[in-house]
Amino acid sequence: MDENIKKRDRNIINSGKSFLIFTDLDGTLIDENYSFSEAYDLLIKIKDIYPVIFCTGKTKKETEVFLKKAEIEHPFIVEDGTAIYFKKGYFREKKGEYENGYERVILGESIEIIKKFIEDLKKDYKIITFSDLRVEKVSKITGLDSLLAEYAKEREFSEIIVKAEEEAVEKIKEKFNVLLGGRFLHVFSKKADKGKAVKVLKGFYEEFLGRKVITLGIGNSYTDEPMLKEVDIKAIVRNSDGSYADLKLENLYKAENKGPLGWVEVVEKFVLG
Repeated sequence: MDENIKKRDRNIINSGKSFLIFTDLDGTLIDENYSFSEAYDLLIKIKDIYPVIFCTGKTKKETEVFLKKAEIEHPFIVEDGTAIYFKKGYFREKKGEYENGYERVILGESIEIIKKFIEDLKKDYKIITFSDLRVEKVSKITGLDSLLAEYAKEREFSEIIVKAEEEAVEKIKEKFNVLLGGRFLHVFSKKADKGKAVKVLKGFYEEFLGRKVITLGIGNSYTDEPMLKEVDIKAIVRNSDGSYADLKLENLYKAENKGPLGWVEVVEKFVLG
């Protein structure tokens, strides 16, 4: 077994608290400049004791960039809960299909199904998606560098709508989940969402540890609502303009700070407090 996994086993099993920290990335752990420098020290301090699980609308390749920067080797949830990835052997017993050193659990549908539906609608409506745009354009409208913009286009189970007529969006909602994530609409299977992925991973951990775990969810947008509904402790951070997402959830903690500083505030209060 990989030495890093052995170390992780010891740390998590011996931890007094069985906390799982599910966190969104954009606008939560990372700021509008795609930096988590304000949360880095705390992240490094806790990541081998309390699993920090990225739960994001980003693609696998995008997410891997931030995992590497944060030196995290825990499971991660991509494309709004449509797929879960973790290192082969992470839970000892096989849980998903093998894919390039990972185990993968797919909850959503192929992007080809989504793209075909949208392409058919384009005969009658104006719709612009990430698939329609060149890397340079995605980079310009998102602020991502060219590499991350390229990775953002490499979607497997969801599509991003940049612009669409309202009637077209309503027709897409009849077939798929459509959620507002920051500036763009996220389209993905109704079979999947962040909450369902959280529930699956929580089950894996409880089976692995042989005990109940406490789940903390940290987000900032409407795409995080399914995740927050599923966790024990729910928290959101302020957006870059100082606002909060208007989520109708009970017992929702609202951090005073924005983005990564809000993330630090939440973790210090509920995990380290």
